Amino acid sequence: MAPVNSLGDPILTKIAPSARPSQHVPRDLLIQRLADVVSRRLTLLHAPAGYGKTSLLAQWHRLLVERGVEVAWLTLEEEESDAARFAEYLMVAIGGGASGESMPTRAALSAIVNRLSNAERDTVLILDDFHRAESEDVLHFMRGLIKLAPARLHIVIASRDYPKLGQAVLAANEDLVEIGVDDLKFTLDEAQVLLNRAASEQLADDDVARLVKRTEGWPIALQMTALSLRKGCDRAELIANFSGPAWELASYLSEQVLASLPPEIENIIARTAILERLNGDLVNLLCERTDGQMMLEQLEKQHLFLMPLDSQHLTYRYHQLFAQILRDRLARRDPAMFRQLHRQAANWFSSHGQMAEGVAHAIGAADEEFLAVILDDAGGWRMIPEGRIETLLAGLTHVSSATIARYPRLTLANVYRLIKQGEMTTARASYDLFRNSVDRASLSPDLWTEVNLVGEVLSGYENAPVKREDLLAKEALILSLPSNDHLMLSNVCETLGEKYCDCGWLERAVEPTRRAREHHRALGSLYGEMFTRLLEARIRLAQGRLDEAQVVLKEAAADIHHAYGPRSDLAANCAVYQAEALFERDSIDEAMALLDWALPHMEQSDGWFEIYASGFCTAIRAAFGKSPADAERLIAGMRAIADRRHLKQLQMLADIYEVEALIHAGRNDSASQRAQDIGIHELAAAMQEEIPAYRHVALAASVCLAKIHLCSGDHQAALAEIDSTERWARQHGHGRLLITLCILAAHAHRLAKEPEPAIARFDEAVGMSMFQGFIGPFLDCWRFISLSATIDARHSTMRNTDRFRENFLRRLRKSLERHSAQSRESTLLSAPELSTLKHLDQGYTNKEIARLLKISPNTVKYHLKSLYEKLGVNSRRDAVRLSREQKLLDRTL
Repeated sequence: MAPVNSLGDPILTKIAPSARPSQHVPRDLLIQRLADVVSRRLTLLHAPAGYGKTSLLAQWHRLLVERGVEVAWLTLEEEESDAARFAEYLMVAIGGGASGESMPTRAALSAIVNRLSNAERDTVLILDDFHRAESEDVLHFMRGLIKLAPARLHIVIASRDYPKLGQAVLAANEDLVEIGVDDLKFTLDEAQVLLNRAASEQLADDDVARLVKRTEGWPIALQMTALSLRKGCDRAELIANFSGPAWELASYLSEQVLASLPPEIENIIARTAILERLNGDLVNLLCERTDGQMMLEQLEKQHLFLMPLDSQHLTYRYHQLFAQILRDRLARRDPAMFRQLHRQAANWFSSHGQMAEGVAHAIGAADEEFLAVILDDAGGWRMIPEGRIETLLAGLTHVSSATIARYPRLTLANVYRLIKQGEMTTARASYDLFRNSVDRASLSPDLWTEVNLVGEVLSGYENAPVKREDLLAKEALILSLPSNDHLMLSNVCETLGEKYCDCGWLERAVEPTRRAREHHRALGSLYGEMFTRLLEARIRLAQGRLDEAQVVLKEAAADIHHAYGPRSDLAANCAVYQAEALFERDSIDEAMALLDWALPHMEQSDGWFEIYASGFCTAIRAAFGKSPADAERLIAGMRAIADRRHLKQLQMLADIYEVEALIHAGRNDSASQRAQDIGIHELAAAMQEEIPAYRHVALAASVCLAKIHLCSGDHQAALAEIDSTERWARQHGHGRLLITLCILAAHAHRLAKEPEPAIARFDEAVGMSMFQGFIGPFLDCWRFISLSATIDARHSTMRNTDRFRENFLRRLRKSLERHSAQSRESTLLSAPELSTLKHLDQGYTNKEIARLLKISPNTVKYHLKSLYEKLGVNSRRDAVRLSREQKLLDRTL
């Protein structure tokens, strides 16, 4: 399921510092230290709450802006512990637009690095309250960003914790600035500025020194002291009562502040302190008032640790430590009121589409039934493709399994969670149990549709076989869905297009693919749109429309590189299909240059059957003509991916390509035996079914079986297999497959000593290939092509011959000559290797061979290793068998 835009309208107050710099105590010494940031990759401010990290950065931010430095600010919250959402907000902060777009974090990282690399001047990125969003995924993302950051990017992180971001390496490279507790403590001079600004009369130097000593320079404690002094408290008593641990000191000072307030104001602060962000409407709701906005403005004027978050002073937040103390105080004194306020806040935030806050307050209400309703109303499982998986999971951890079971969307959410975590067996068991036990009559038609859609997502990850009824059901589902439900329609249409393509019904796949693209565009999801373009390229390539496929891929690659970076996951997927198209034009070196980075990248990221099949099969086809050892290694890698991803179809395809490798190496007897072992006849017989379990495997098996028959000289069996598959290919418009079948049919007719049909069939293959530039099918079948066939094909249609055809045939002959020469060279044994093989064939041991050839046993081992690699075997017995099969010892030594 493709990601969609999940931020909508981002909270703009998160991408700017507090709008009240006038109350900050100037911290000139620390500002001077921060001036060194632009020469370092990372600056880390780490200290507990109340040490003025945000205040310091806000001052510095203002100075940087005044000096014309590019500054990006992002205040983080728990919701951004989801790496994808973290990346979305980061894109917004660095100027990526009014809203972000959800995408896999690797792709997002590439997009962010690309955007920053294009900056014309130094950029300082400030991440405040990093501890709130800290998770293993976010840390991994940040380590990647720090590693790949362009030279002009300087990252500044403020956190209560000490995040693990590879500081040791950065410090060793003098690329790190650290500012900690000791640095952030108020100096005596700074404390004097703060306290004397608040007191009606200046404090004596000794009193200020005593306060600094008692508070250990803790900024928040000194700020609370200043507020108490401003309220007219007894200075002597205040100073005398400074004692105890830091938290007790903060609690004491908070009590001092609250004690000096009118009951009405104290009530407002106590009730609204449960909020991370508050506005006039929320004050009205929680305090049963109608003048909430005016009260906030009044509280701000009284400097009650309330900071505006926007220039219009519409949204505020309390100092975190002050708010936490008040929350704990209310929870102890009036737990019922505490829970009720959270319930009211949860309803308000949820109704305004701010689900992270809504769920957080629902958790605070300590009512799992209420929390379940909030999560269910938010869409349950739909929160995952909308980019809110961390919010959903945070809520589900507070809801029992019994309660989840009463809410279908939450049950589906649990299944979807298992899918995303790769626990496919558990996900399938959970889904089947739910579907089989639920009373369908109790679900609305829309909800039942959602049940089926999650099942389709599960089947897609499992690469489950396609069924006709599934296709019909999807067609009907598209008609029944609301036209503005772009999330459902984009996924259903895209899945339908993929299924039709998988079945081999190429023309039917085009329309749903096009509609899926329109819905992705309506969602603003360029990422989702890119997948429809890759699907279109697959369709065009299979149809034999190579030019169109390459145009689609070229445009997609340009957009991907610009938006997500040239080494993103999406770029790797596109590169795989580009490599396949390049191989078809015999641009093998270019194709392998793409696959050299794309294949390893794919193995480390999420993928699906089609992308793995395209990448590995293209690389294997290229290796056939150069290195049997490389082909063997690639097939092993293909099997490893199939096993790790539980992709049965990919495993079966690897079996078929093992047989193809043996055919390509001329090991006909071994190929025939291996084909029998994997049940090639049964796999190919699936072509007779309207919708076989795995059409891709059936097609590959049918072509491979035809080659096996040709290798054994059974032209009749080969033609029967070719004719059957050819009828299907013509019916469904598989142009590329038809080229291969025509080449093989031509060879079958030559075996039958039928020159005219042989020339006609080869001529047909050339006719389908030359206008699109297809060479790949000929390279795949080079052992079944005589170079004279290209000349025969040209002369047989002399009346229709033109320069374009002559040029193509000339190019084809050169490609075949080069390919066959490379294939022979890759398996050509040297004289020492042939001598070793001769004695091996006579049954001598390594020591005996060494004595006979007058070389060391280690040299014999070296020759055997090289010999095994060239022959593609792993044992003495297989080497002897193959040498006899291919008559290698008939050569003159």
